[in-house]
Amino acid sequence: MRHRLALSVVAIGFATAPAYAGVVVTSTHSYPGDGNKKPEPVMGYFEADRMKMVMPDTTIIFRGDLNKFWVINTPKNNYVEMTPDTMKAMAGQMQAAQAQLSARMAQMQEQLAKLPPEQRAMIEKQLAQQGIGIPGGAAPQPKPAPSYVKSGPAKAVPSGRCELYSRMEGQTKNQDLCIAPIASVGLTQADFKVLDSFSAFAAPMTNSQYAPTSSVFLEWNQMNKAIGFSGIPLETTTFSGGRPEMVDTIQKIEHSAIPTAAFELPQGLAKQEIPLGPPGRGGR
Repeated sequence: MRHRLALSVVAIGFATAPAYAGVVVTSTHSYPGDGNKKPEPVMGYFEADRMKMVMPDTTIIFRGDLNKFWVINTPKNNYVEMTPDTMKAMAGQMQAAQAQLSARMAQMQEQLAKLPPEQRAMIEKQLAQQGIGIPGGAAPQPKPAPSYVKSGPAKAVPSGRCELYSRMEGQTKNQDLCIAPIASVGLTQADFKVLDSFSAFAAPMTNSQYAPTSSVFLEWNQMNKAIGFSGIPLETTTFSGGRPEMVDTIQKIEHSAIPTAAFELPQGLAKQEIPLGPPGRGGR
């Protein structure tokens, strides 16, 4: 009788459970270059087909089951919604904008070539001071493919031990990552299966040679292939202009039940439309 009662309690527990087991990652963002900015808490929630990142001012939710990605602006109480069509349109805008920039650069180079050397040098100097460089009259070049290079010995961080790698784009280092095998923190590749669908969802944007530097969430498989094992960065330092700009430090990783409602779009938010033009032509 007691065994039946115990089984009944277990069955009721499964029937009324509000969530499925997932992975919860607790992190801290600190800012070495800004002494006035305090460290900020960041929470990450991962299930097989959905993901959520909660930061002080922004929350992002990816729903692989719905093929949607929401970016919530917490202070303004609004959000934008991205779909596969949105991603393709944004990639088209990026390519169109780059084509327009290249055309303007070529036109500027042609005009500068007609000027006396002294006047040309003066104008190029003024452009450089505004961050508009025309080195040798060359047009902007696509960014090089990223690589991951072993850069230091193992060290201890709050969530475990990890080894140092640098993420390089050509000769430029934009991140230092302290990576641990996922098994060492109690995880498996299946725990981050959602990153495969997220990478595929964002591919139209991230595959562009002119896209901004990608996050590890978008380069998960690429990073693992480069380092030779399935790993997770326990600490990531992002550089800007050769200086550390932000440090993401994982404090804790745990398997936990995540309420189903955690991956729902909160009620009461105003939807903001993304201005998009026809794919490949860019918006106005």
